[in-house]
Amino acid sequence: MAKLRCQRGQATVDYVALIALLALLLAAAATVANIGASGVANAVLGQLRAALCIVSGHSCRVERRACVVRSDRDTTHVAVSIAIVRIDEDRIVLRERMSDRSVRLTVAERDGAGVEAGVGARARVRLGGREFGFEREARGGAQGVFGHGAVYVARNDREADELLRAIRRSERLFGLGGPKPREIFAEGGVRGLGRLGIGGALGGGSLDGIAEAVLGARRDQRSGEVTISLGAGSLGWALLHAVMPGPSGGHEQHADLALKLDRDGRPVELALNASGALGAGATLPAGLAVALRAGSAFQTSTAMDGRRWELSARVDLRDPSVAAAWEAFRDDPTDRATIRALAEQLRERAILDVRSYAVSTDSDGVTGGLSLGVKLGGELDVTRDRATLLTAATRPPGGLWETRLDCVSATPAGPAQQAVA
Repeated sequence: MAKLRCQRGQATVDYVALIALLALLLAAAATVANIGASGVANAVLGQLRAALCIVSGHSCRVERRACVVRSDRDTTHVAVSIAIVRIDEDRIVLRERMSDRSVRLTVAERDGAGVEAGVGARARVRLGGREFGFEREARGGAQGVFGHGAVYVARNDREADELLRAIRRSERLFGLGGPKPREIFAEGGVRGLGRLGIGGALGGGSLDGIAEAVLGARRDQRSGEVTISLGAGSLGWALLHAVMPGPSGGHEQHADLALKLDRDGRPVELALNASGALGAGATLPAGLAVALRAGSAFQTSTAMDGRRWELSARVDLRDPSVAAAWEAFRDDPTDRATIRALAEQLRERAILDVRSYAVSTDSDGVTGGLSLGVKLGGELDVTRDRATLLTAATRPPGGLWETRLDCVSATPAGPAQQAVA
């Protein structure tokens, strides 16, 4: 008994020593953080978390994923309206250059069918950045939407060019003999449409409104993992503002929740993804602005005309506390307390990544229509969106914001960067 008490006493002393050492290391990390070396502090905290995870028997691997440093998105949109029936078809080719020099190609189609009614008329032509015509129309409608596509990954730009040519050749042969995609995906849902336009060749304006609820799924062909995503609407923004407090302005705001399942159907990761475009006078959410300024060598202002921001927060659902919050949220996703609890886990235990991009858009097309309750008209648009990374910051679980130097240094030099340097 005396020997057992001695061993227990020794174990207690060992734990006290371990806790004391942990306190000293945390204090040292905090001191380093206070003088601005967030990367060093995160490295220290990361080693501590890894050690504690090993002791507890959990996997706490922090995966740092490549950033999109430049993207080119080409969209061809066709729509036809006859009586009250409206049919849309979109063809999208997205080319993304990653910070690890790989290139990701996404080829997708999205179709919509539904009803639309309006009153008025319009006839517009856009060509080479100039627009001609007139618009005196108000219209609204609703559609069911369905989309599908594939994601391909190339090692470099040359291989991406060859891959894109092979994809186009296989499409002409109805998909026979094409390259094998890294991922395949499908999505479906509903969409509400609205437009009020008053204008002519010399001026005017329009107000567009689009509301969507879309459920999607994608499968990684190599790992067998399946990701289910849902455009989360107001619920997604509630989570976003809990993670990154502060008001936000701008337009084209979007948020979705994504749940990743392993090949055996077990949930392994929950992610919140959000993005928004900023126009004149709009500001970043306060938390995003602080993160980008703290984690960037660029002097980023909170007013970012012609900019887009993106945020991703992802947590490991195998972490017991995260899993408990997720289960409570899944049982009652409308309860404010469960939303706050899940947001707390996202804020404290998530890997957070924020990025800002300089964006430019140009579009050529022709639109015409005549409405008096029922409608006859059509649309053809070819739109090109270009985005270049300006700033990127990351925050590991429980850590501090730091610059993603691997992303910023990989950004192609260009006028957008020179303007903010």
